[in-house]
Amino acid sequence: MRKSKTVFFIFSLLVFAVVSAFSSCGDAEAQSKKTPGALPGDTVVPETKKTGKELLPDFLDSALCDGFDFPFGDGNGGGSYTSPDGKKFDGWYIATHTGENYSLGVHTGEDWNGRGGGDTDKGQPVYATASGKVIASADYGAPWGNVIVIEHRFLENGKLRKVHSLYAHLEKRLAEKGWFLKKRAQLGTIGTGGGAYPAHLHFEIRRENMLGYDVTYWPSSNNKDSKWVLDHYEKPSEFITQHRKMLVPATADTLLIAFKSNYRMYLCSKGKKLKEYAIALGQDPLGHKQKQGDNRTPEGEYRIIQKSLGPFSGDYAAFLGDAWMRINYPNNYDAKTGLKKGLITPAQQNAIVQANNAGKEPMKTTALGGGIGLHGWAGKWTDDGQQNLTWGCLSLNNDDLLDLYKRIGLQTVIIIHP
Repeated sequence: MRKSKTVFFIFSLLVFAVVSAFSSCGDAEAQSKKTPGALPGDTVVPETKKTGKELLPDFLDSALCDGFDFPFGDGNGGGSYTSPDGKKFDGWYIATHTGENYSLGVHTGEDWNGRGGGDTDKGQPVYATASGKVIASADYGAPWGNVIVIEHRFLENGKLRKVHSLYAHLEKRLAEKGWFLKKRAQLGTIGTGGGAYPAHLHFEIRRENMLGYDVTYWPSSNNKDSKWVLDHYEKPSEFITQHRKMLVPATADTLLIAFKSNYRMYLCSKGKKLKEYAIALGQDPLGHKQKQGDNRTPEGEYRIIQKSLGPFSGDYAAFLGDAWMRINYPNNYDAKTGLKKGLITPAQQNAIVQANNAGKEPMKTTALGGGIGLHGWAGKWTDDGQQNLTWGCLSLNNDDLLDLYKRIGLQTVIIIHP
C-alpha cells in the first residue's frame, strides 16, 4: 500500500489504532491467523506429515510450478504500457519495498508503479506470478479493495515448498476462488483501492510461516516490526529473480527420487514410477551433509556427472561394487550455506557455482567434502531395516546398481529427500 490521500490517511491511522488496541488483549492476532478466505468459526486442520513412498505422488504432481515471473508488463520486470489517455510509457518501478517503514507501518510487499506515475498504469493487466490455485478472491473493502491470493507449490533443492502470492487494490478481479491459473494468466487489472490511492499494484509473497494468517492481516496493527515482516514475507523481486526456472519432476524424461526415511529410491519418467530400489545411507543418516567426514548423505537436488564401471582399484575398491555414479555435491545451495557458516571462502563458492552451472564436477577438496555418489557394496547387504553403511554415499546392491546404470545417463537429476 502506498501513501493515500490526506483524508483517507487519517482514517486509516484511526483504524489501525483501534485494531492495535484490541490486539493488546492477546486474541486479535489469533483471530487473524486462519486459512485465507476462511469464514469465522472454520476449523483449520493441520497437515499430516508424510514420509517416503507417501510423498512420491506429491513430487510427481504436474501442477508444481515451473518458475516465477513478474506479475505485470513483460514478465521480466519491464515492458511498456499505454495509459488510459493514450500515452505510452516505458518501464516500471517499486514505490515501496518489503520491510520498509512508511506512513502506515511496515510494508509487507512491493508497490509496483508504471514509470508514468499517477494513474497512468490504471487498468493495466495483472498476471499470475506462477501457476497455482486461487484460494481467495473478493472485495475486502478499504483499504485493500479487490484482492486475489494464489497458492503456489514448487520444488526447491529437493524440498516441497508452498508460498502465497497476493495482489491487492485491483480495479477488476478476473479469477475466482478455486480456479487453477497457469503462469502469466491474467487475473485482474491495476486499480486504486476504490479511489484510496494513486493506481499501483500491491504485491506480496507470503512464506510458509505466514500461510495461516488472514488475507487482510497487517503486521503493524499487531506490533510486529520489520524483522518479523522479513521473516514472514519474501522480497518479491528477489524471490522471483532466484526462482525463474524450477524443476517439475512430472515433465522429466528420467529422474531419480531417493527418500532417506524409508531407504528407497525411485526411477521415474514423465510423472510415472518405473522402478524401485532399496538403498543404504551414510553411517550418520539423519540430516543433510554439512562438512567433510561427517558420514552424512546429502539432501537436495543433484545431477549425475560421472559414470564408471568396475573393477576399481585402491584400498576401498571392493566397497564400490560393480559401478560408480558421482553426483554434483556440493551444489550451489550447499556452497551458499557453506559460505554463510564460514566453511568455505567466496572464491571457493564461486568455483563451485561455476562448475555446477557448466555441468562439471564441483570442488571436492573444501571443508564441505565431496566425492559423493551411488555405488555398490562388498557383497550383498540384506534389506531388512535401516542400512547405514557408507561415508555419505548411496549404496545399492550390485544387481540393482547395474540395472540402474544402464537406465540413466549423465546429467540425470537425482533428488535426495530426508
